[in-house]
Amino acid sequence: MRLKICVSIMPKTIEEAKRLEEEAERKDADLIEIRLDLLNSDTNLEDIKNHVDMIKIGTIRSSNQGGMFSGSEEARFQTLLNASRAGFDYIDIEDSVENLEIKIKSIKELGSKIIISHHNMESTPTLIELENILARNSQFKGDVYKIVTTAKSIEDSLIALNFLNTASKNFTIVCFAMGNYGRLSRVTSPFFGGFFTMASIKKGDETANGQLTIDDLKKIYQIINLD
Repeated sequence: MRLKICVSIMPKTIEEAKRLEEEAERKDADLIEIRLDLLNSDTNLEDIKNHVDMIKIGTIRSSNQGGMFSGSEEARFQTLLNASRAGFDYIDIEDSVENLEIKIKSIKELGSKIIISHHNMESTPTLIELENILARNSQFKGDVYKIVTTAKSIEDSLIALNFLNTASKNFTIVCFAMGNYGRLSRVTSPFFGGFFTMASIKKGDETANGQLTIDDLKKIYQIINLD
């Protein structure tokens, strides 16, 4: 049973991006999410896309989504379009953006698959609320749906996993909770049907609260070993 791990990186330069890509490849990550928050708008994203042979996700997060990008929404979307033109396999776009349907169509026309993501930076909604979020987002016909919440208790991790266990039967979905209490859901979400879980390259390089390193996740999975 191959449990997919997506390593998330947030480079400041092309050189740093390439170095982190090589490290993710050495650590046998299944996918790599390249956070474009801190890269210059004129960065040659093809250099990053073509550097290693891995499935690549391009995304860019503003501060209200837990990110570091401080530019305009127009500039943010233009960067996503540039990533798609460069050949990124997936583009992750939040369900909160304006004119979502039009933006998804523009990205798909350039050849990338779409991850429609929803982030709750404060709490974990109820099971019914999570189901409603997925129902609403599925109308936009994404290829993957990503719902990330914030856990205030272990019970919140269980809510996310319970939701994922059912939703994954009909959708390609990623779901877990952030924060210390969310680590349970990060580790176990692939067992409940999650398309992948997220990890950092190493301690100190986390791009979200509660991320474990890919090395730690692999150790845990080796111990659990359900094969």
